[in-house]
Amino acid sequence: MTGVSQPGDVALPYADQLRQQSATCRLLAEKQRENTAVFEGFAERGLPGSAEMAERSERSARFLVQLASVIAEQALAHDEFMAAGGPDNSRAYVEYEATTRRLRALLPTDTLTD
Repeated sequence: MTGVSQPGDVALPYADQLRQQSATCRLLAEKQRENTAVFEGFAERGLPGSAEMAERSERSARFLVQLASVIAEQALAHDEFMAAGGPDNSRAYVEYEATTRRLRALLPTDTLTD
């Protein structure tokens, strides 16, 4: 199964794991946009609740795109951190921590529960 580690698998480097997660979020956002179109079609045919589901599906897609962007930026920040010497370079570590805090603030806050 894709995306599931198996015994004997070699773990991907952290930044590569982040890139994989970002790509997965983008694929899920694509699927949500497809769902949005389906719900919009149902709404045009008068199926009750479909317009609300289309709106929720679109919100979910936006959430996933935003999440994918933040995760991708974290991967780049980690690459820069490691290129600058990683944990052995205290200045690089401080900058990486600051970038991580800024990126955390950009994470989506929509709970998608209403």
